[in-house]
Amino acid sequence: MNKFKKIILNNGIPLYLCVDPSMKRTYVSYNVNYGSSGEWFNFNNEGKDYSVISGYAHYIEHLLGEHGKYGCMYNNFDQRFQRANAYTAMNLTSYHFNGRDEIEKSIKELIETIDTPVFDDKDVDATRHAIEEESSSLVDDTDNVLTGLIERNLYGGFNLFDETYSPIGNRETTKQITTQGLYDCYNAFYSDDKKFIVIAGNVEEERIVDLLNNIYTNIKPHKSSLVLPELDYESIRSRDEVIHGDLDIPKVGLGIKFEKDPSVSANELYYAAYILRNSLNDSSEMRALKNDKLYDVFVSSYFNNVNDNLDFLMGFVSNEKEKLVDSLLEILSKKDISKEEYELAKKSIIAAELRSMDNKYGYLKNIPEKIKRTDGQSVIDLYQSIDYDRFQETLSTLDFDNYTVGEIKRLSKKVSD
Repeated sequence: MNKFKKIILNNGIPLYLCVDPSMKRTYVSYNVNYGSSGEWFNFNNEGKDYSVISGYAHYIEHLLGEHGKYGCMYNNFDQRFQRANAYTAMNLTSYHFNGRDEIEKSIKELIETIDTPVFDDKDVDATRHAIEEESSSLVDDTDNVLTGLIERNLYGGFNLFDETYSPIGNRETTKQITTQGLYDCYNAFYSDDKKFIVIAGNVEEERIVDLLNNIYTNIKPHKSSLVLPELDYESIRSRDEVIHGDLDIPKVGLGIKFEKDPSVSANELYYAAYILRNSLNDSSEMRALKNDKLYDVFVSSYFNNVNDNLDFLMGFVSNEKEKLVDSLLEILSKKDISKEEYELAKKSIIAAELRSMDNKYGYLKNIPEKIKRTDGQSVIDLYQSIDYDRFQETLSTLDFDNYTVGEIKRLSKKVSD
């Protein structure tokens, strides 16, 4: 289930194919390396400069799926008893479905829907209300807002999140999105060099490859002369930032940006930080902090890859921000993971990965983001290949001084600095 073969189609788009005779349904996803990150807000395409607000990538995802060449793609797939959906991540947009019958018809419809957009002003307006509601729910989500606050603090050269602290904006920014702006972003970012396809199931390799090549012969190639600005990924704008509102829930977030050392790969960096994070869970040091009343609840833990860097974010409910942050930084920087602890953590992570694979179709939904990080390498193979000595070498490159702190003292529906 975890073994994908990379095949380059005639138009250069990669296909990651997993032939699995045990699967009763076929899973298909069409993916674009473009998402909600603020690094896409300013760009040049075909010699013209563009500047957009947050929410365009997510808005395009809604439009293509709900107002495509064949109407609402999700309704069409549902009538074939297929499960279809889409999502927008920070640097990826994924359209996916799985089903038993009429798979080839749906593959053709999926590709043509994404590659030949037909939305107009009426479709854009019809979509606006649903996105306004979705963005409002994110603004009310304290964990989401805290994550956005810390991400903004971590970067001074650009805002990974804008002032809404949300990757899809808020009601006001949603109202400002235009049809022309959506086409500008589509033309710049939905080029063939940013796409890849994932297919898993009891399928024939030759038949699938021929099908895809035939579909693309009737679709005009989408090339782009996109130029992104040089961005400052290194500086931290603010060590400490607070959101004020009306709800008394004191949440504290600590964000650390690990800059990748040239001697390690991005995957090794992620893996080392992941082991470190897991070693904190229910550790004696964390139990001591809780017993000392420095925090009540460990509410979230989150990783995000930006460029060659890795963000590690933690959220707590606490009334002792300064003491909690100082204690956490000390624990992290002095964390000496023994070989025995490492082997236990490694087995636990691999076991968790294997458990998630038991739900094949739920697991496959996250495969595009894993492929983006590993280019098809099995995550389990990656974990197994890193021994204790290599882990220690990678761990030694982590700089715990590159951090920022965010705090929600009170939160209301209207978020302000």
